Amino acid sequence: MKARGFALSGRLLLELVGSVALLLALTAAAGLAQADDGATAVAEPPPAAEAKPAIEPAPAAEAPPAEAKPAEAKPADEKPVEAKPPEAKPSDAEATRAEKRKEAEAKAKAEAAKLQVQLITLGGTYEDIVGANEFDPTSLVIGGSPGKRRNFYKLCEILEETAKNPKIHAVVIDLSDADLTMNLAQLDELLRRLGALRKAGKKVGAWLESAESAHLAVAAGCDHVAMADLGGIDMPSKTMQSYFYRDAMDLLGLKASVVRAGNFKGAVEPYVNSAMSEHLRQHYLDMLTSMNDAQVSMIARGRGLTTEKVRELQKQRLFLPAEALAAGLVDELAPFGTMKATLNRWVGGETSWVEAAAKPKKEMSVFELMGKVMSGGGPDKAAKVTETSIAVMHLSGAIVDGKKESPGSIVSGPTVKAIQEISRDDKIKGVVVRINSPGGSATASEAIRQALAELAKKKPTVVSMGEMAASGGYWVACLGVPVYAERGTLTGSIGVFSMKISFGTLLKRVGLHMENIALDEAASAFAPDRGWNEDDQAKLQKTIDDVYGRFLKLVSDSRGIPIEKLQDLAGGRVWSGSQAKAAGLVDEIGGLDDCLAAVAKKAGIEKYEIVHRPNVSAGLDLSVLFGDPDASSRLAALGVSREALTLLGKAGLRTGVIDLFLREVLSGTSARPTIWALAPDDLSIR
Repeated sequence: MKARGFALSGRLLLELVGSVALLLALTAAAGLAQADDGATAVAEPPPAAEAKPAIEPAPAAEAPPAEAKPAEAKPADEKPVEAKPPEAKPSDAEATRAEKRKEAEAKAKAEAAKLQVQLITLGGTYEDIVGANEFDPTSLVIGGSPGKRRNFYKLCEILEETAKNPKIHAVVIDLSDADLTMNLAQLDELLRRLGALRKAGKKVGAWLESAESAHLAVAAGCDHVAMADLGGIDMPSKTMQSYFYRDAMDLLGLKASVVRAGNFKGAVEPYVNSAMSEHLRQHYLDMLTSMNDAQVSMIARGRGLTTEKVRELQKQRLFLPAEALAAGLVDELAPFGTMKATLNRWVGGETSWVEAAAKPKKEMSVFELMGKVMSGGGPDKAAKVTETSIAVMHLSGAIVDGKKESPGSIVSGPTVKAIQEISRDDKIKGVVVRINSPGGSATASEAIRQALAELAKKKPTVVSMGEMAASGGYWVACLGVPVYAERGTLTGSIGVFSMKISFGTLLKRVGLHMENIALDEAASAFAPDRGWNEDDQAKLQKTIDDVYGRFLKLVSDSRGIPIEKLQDLAGGRVWSGSQAKAAGLVDEIGGLDDCLAAVAKKAGIEKYEIVHRPNVSAGLDLSVLFGDPDASSRLAALGVSREALTLLGKAGLRTGVIDLFLREVLSGTSARPTIWALAPDDLSIR
């Protein structure tokens, strides 16, 4: 019994070991048959003749396992049949998942093979820095919508990121928005960014519908320009408009008294003359010619035309699509609404368009709106700078004295504080001072200039002039550091003046009489009902001449120009950037990108972040809607109807400068008048 039991146990043990060996062999074969990409691969086992069992077979006395079959005898010249392991059949669910994986991978490969086209849509008014308070409050009442204001440097950042993206093969600039507005300085900078895209190997195309000069200038920076066959081009040469208020002031009973330095101070002529003086007209004509030359060169260089040809086209001005094609302004015409199909053919091959996802519109309740309105008045807290950075300090608007921020103005107190914060921040290694200002108060300009001068002693600093950097805007740039301007920048206007608007006649017309009781005539010099007499003007002229002398010395010291030579460049004369470069008032023609590169080089840094200062106001200012008189309401207080102001605004009237004067008139103070270093901001150049 014991022997039999031992024999049975041995047999069971051999069967068990043989089954385990067979299972391991099948498992290994199945593992080799599965490829990395999910496809099934067939692995050939070694020939049967070479296969050796891991365990010797049992003695003949024992019955062989049921699965084992005796090998058949085969002729010597016939190869043995290869043993194939049984195939593992996947379940239906696994097969479905595998099929879906294959489809997804095939689709991804096909999509990756397509040429990616980045679509960039331009439209609205582009500004260097956009504040939350810059909107028309009446739009909330009459049901309109605030005008589209776009951040110009956000657009520049998008173009830079696109140039670095290796997946993007082509870029299409959609210029179908008829409301696109960019000034000459922005156009120059944008064209350099488009040039960088092309240099990075990207094909750049443009789509036009109804185009004006700004659209055409941008399109000229592209490789290919397609235009809808239902549209047209309007490309006039540069024009300038300036409103003169003297006759209207006479009708209203207002009088302007002026003390000035320099005969070319165009900022005061609209208030003392009924029409522009001939010498100022000729000076503006020369400046306008220089600015138009900049625009002509953009189109001529980009379209491969001569400047003479473009000037002739400007004189013709209006073009049908077929005429634009014949003139070489566009490359092809296409049916309206076929932008993608048309430019797909130009790109060639299969394309995949990349568009920025639009943020979903959020409906705002009355309570949310009022909460947003009432949250205004203070700036957003600056995010802490954590990386090596270069700061862009924006000086945008008229320069005024004060300690409280005012949307659209450069207020001396908060601006100086913002400059000092930049100076103390160790992560900020350099600064670009970006100026877009017609100037303003001479004392406020000097306070800001001194703060910038202290900053320039601690950190590499460069000045970048945008659309306008004139008078007080030029004053703050007198730092002895490199100054860059664009060809179309309006700059210079080195001159000062003081002006008082009195309204004694207006008071009489509405039945009011003001009595001034004073111990002497000089005490009532600034009373609102009378203008300055000859004695008042003689005394004020000494102050004006002293401030003007300081201005000349600042320019002379910072630019290295003798005061004798500077006299011919000053006196309130305004220059284009090209003229200013030729005269030595600026160092280089270039934009913010050039200034950042110059600061980085001086600071010895290669990689850096860009931070913009100051921070825009948070929310909307309630006083804009209820109570705080803006330029329109000040004019309305003097008898000009809001309807008339609306019509004049649509025609190009800008009330920024007159607002500064009226603010003093209506303030009711009798303090010493402001000395202005102010250019004619009400000039409308189109």
